Amino acid sequence: MSRYISPVLYILLMLVGCMAFISIAGVRVGLFEPSTGFSMLRESVFASLVLSVLAISSLGVCRKEKNIAGQRFFILVLTVSLVYSSMWIVFYVQKSGLPKINDITTDIDSPPSYMNVSFIRKSKENDVGYNKAFASIQQNHYPDIQPLFTRQDKARVYLVISHIVEQRGWEVVANYSQVGVIEATARTPVFGFRDDVVIRVMQVEDNQVRVDMRSSSRTGGGDFGVNADRIRAFMKDLSESLNESFLPKVSSVR
Repeated sequence: MSRYISPVLYILLMLVGCMAFISIAGVRVGLFEPSTGFSMLRESVFASLVLSVLAISSLGVCRKEKNIAGQRFFILVLTVSLVYSSMWIVFYVQKSGLPKINDITTDIDSPPSYMNVSFIRKSKENDVGYNKAFASIQQNHYPDIQPLFTRQDKARVYLVISHIVEQRGWEVVANYSQVGVIEATARTPVFGFRDDVVIRVMQVEDNQVRVDMRSSSRTGGGDFGVNADRIRAFMKDLSESLNESFLPKVSSVR
């Protein structure tokens, strides 16, 4: 009996893998809309759970037949299907409590404005204007998203920012070094969604330089915390890079 079940489960396992690949690759290359990709991914998770149940049932048949090779195969199918479905279920549970907003900024009172990005966004994509209703939601869920202050030279700070943007592989849309503004486009790791970023560097009182950053999604009503994470990571790297440049160089004496 198990020799007839094995090919069926193998085909089902391949179909689940193909669905997962197509759902992600299709969105990345623009073959279909993100909603279609998410729907396919969700169906692949359900199919993977069904496959896990079938694999467990098949293991019972193998034990009766004392088919060791069949047991190993069904255990492999069960492991792969459970790992895949569990990965996405855990991701969903972790992100389900996040607010449905898609625009995060370190300055909710006067967020950095997009200039060139407004010309490359399509009409069906999110507007570049900042939704003031997001301000209170961001304060409740992401209170740690704050501007960075430094006493280093403004030109030096802008140079470090440009270097970090380049290191991240973001596509620079506009670079206004004279006014201290840089616009760029970043892509999410899995689906490759395009999110836009604008960074503003300005001189403020008490001889300080203030760095503000805004990251917003082109599509979707929520971002699963991606924009907030992007700002946190960037500001952390910027702070560390600026602190390193302040450290005195010590030459070794032999």
